[in-house]
Amino acid sequence: MGGPGVVAGVDGSAASEQALAWAAAAMRRVPLTVCHVQDAGGTGPRPDKGAVRSGTDRMLAGAVALARRQQPTLDVVPRSAAGPAAEALLQASEGAEMLVAGTRGAGDWSFPELGPVSNDLAASASCPLLLVPDDGIWRDGPVVVGVDGTPSSQRAAGFAFEEAQLRHVTVLAVCWSQEPGQAEEAGGAWQSKYPDVTFSVSAAAHAPAAALRAIAATAPLAVVGAHGAGDIPGLLLGRVAHELLQNAAHPIAVVH
Repeated sequence: MGGPGVVAGVDGSAASEQALAWAAAAMRRVPLTVCHVQDAGGTGPRPDKGAVRSGTDRMLAGAVALARRQQPTLDVVPRSAAGPAAEALLQASEGAEMLVAGTRGAGDWSFPELGPVSNDLAASASCPLLLVPDDGIWRDGPVVVGVDGTPSSQRAAGFAFEEAQLRHVTVLAVCWSQEPGQAEEAGGAWQSKYPDVTFSVSAAAHAPAAALRAIAATAPLAVVGAHGAGDIPGLLLGRVAHELLQNAAHPIAVVH
């Protein structure tokens, strides 16, 4: 089977461990590539190459073992790469079905919200990106998706339906489109492909990011398109996606 399947970035942080657990439970019947990036940045003395290699091997071995404990039959492929971290993970995830990472990495203790690597991944990932906080356990409830009629939100809805079918839950579409019936149209289009998934609609005429965040607070997963209606052309990440990610208390998927 070609391609890296699902890619999970691991760096030893609590969030990356939760991200790995999510990736191992993705249930997509594709390989899981666990990737650790050796970031050569910084101005301090260069670490011993042998020690770095040994540390990377231990981290990857631990990640493979953790993934296989959760899914014993999973095909897990370890991969090391040279930094910068975001660039290396983006390259590793080319052709992947999904990239999974923690909202904050090792050394991001000074960032109370989204870490800089995770922010770069959200802006540029070529596949759906799932960001998981360090307490990002699976919760019962519907997969929540933001819908505003844009192509990005249509793709986000497709990802939400796929995740809902894999996990046997429903979809709740939070709609802030000015067009009546936009969410129903988007959901109906995907429900023909995923007939076993039921969905409902909640309107959010104002402050869509706040509404989406509030509704998703008790949901297992929120999904949002990277670009929305009214966003300035050329922005790597739209305003709703950006605001939602900066307050990422629960797992969030971003779809370009």
